[in-house]
Amino acid sequence: MRDTSAFLEEYGGVGSYSLDPASLSAREQLRNRCRERCLYLITASEKTESRLREKLRRSGKYDAEIIDETMNFLKEYGYLDDRRYARQLIAYYEGTKSLREIEQKLCQRGVSRQDIREVIAEYRAEGDSEETELAALRHLIRKKCRRQEMPDEAARRKLFAALLRKGFSYELVERALRLELEQGQMPL
Repeated sequence: MRDTSAFLEEYGGVGSYSLDPASLSAREQLRNRCRERCLYLITASEKTESRLREKLRRSGKYDAEIIDETMNFLKEYGYLDDRRYARQLIAYYEGTKSLREIEQKLCQRGVSRQDIREVIAEYRAEGDSEETELAALRHLIRKKCRRQEMPDEAARRKLFAALLRKGFSYELVERALRLELEQGQMPL
């Protein structure tokens, strides 16, 4: 990854190129416009490479070669990093969603399976991922039980199945339900 000073030296900053736009070829102008468009899009919010490529492709203004060059440019300067995006999304949903559900969101947003696996492995290596998931699960149980009383076994099975569909592991759901019952937090 190159630093920002190299970018400023080479390009003079976004929108302030040292070359006269009239002296640039049509292809160079298109490449510069594509870069500026991408920089504008990622200043509002972090994007995955896949989402950014799709946005540029749908505009119909840029061909595949210019899009590829732009993606390489953005990666080179550190403006585009799917692994960083994945870490940010995990941090955002930490304590509210299961890791499987977060993994699914990352897949939908175009992050590669390899990057997802590596980032989740890093997250788990850092420490309390299971405890964080347990806290999220217990919060979800309380939220679901607040809305409706479910005193019978059939209702418990229904809740159990719903939590499994949310991506929590069987063991974790069982443990969370047992903890909630023991502490009297759940009207089951």
